Amino acid sequence: MNASISSQSGGRSLSNTNRLVEDINERALSLLQRNRQRRQLLQRQEERRRFVQPQPRPDPFISKIQRHKSSHKRYRPSDVALEEIRKYQRSTDLLISKMPFARLVKEVTEQFTTEEQQLRWQSMAILALQEASEAYLVGLLEHTNLLALHAKRITIMRKDMQLARRIRGQFI
Repeated sequence: MNASISSQSGGRSLSNTNRLVEDINERALSLLQRNRQRRQLLQRQEERRRFVQPQPRPDPFISKIQRHKSSHKRYRPSDVALEEIRKYQRSTDLLISKMPFARLVKEVTEQFTTEEQQLRWQSMAILALQEASEAYLVGLLEHTNLLALHAKRITIMRKDMQLARRIRGQFI
């Protein structure tokens, strides 16, 4: 009798299937061992942190300025703002919270409908509306910022936004 049994569909033989299962089992075993090693390493690090001597309390007679200088680096507000800009440019997350935006949408729809109509919103429809709203606002703020820079300012003003909307053809 033949050692490898072929399936009726002419696909894999029993011996090939056994090899695949063994390969999968070996990979799973190696992953488990790697995870165990990582867990043990993390446990050792946590134990080291527990046994580290706590920092002594600062002397109350040292002035606040001296304490402040030694504690941490102070960043300028412009550096923090630039870091936030980079963070938001890297992410694709929504900037406005979902629930407050949904409440606003429902409140606005209630103003334009009667009590008999009682419109209901699908969550995906509100999400699509939020995506479009945020894209519009981000684009408008980019144009507003360009107009402020053109006026040799770094602070955007109301007149910049009005001009951006007027140039776009969205009359106020």
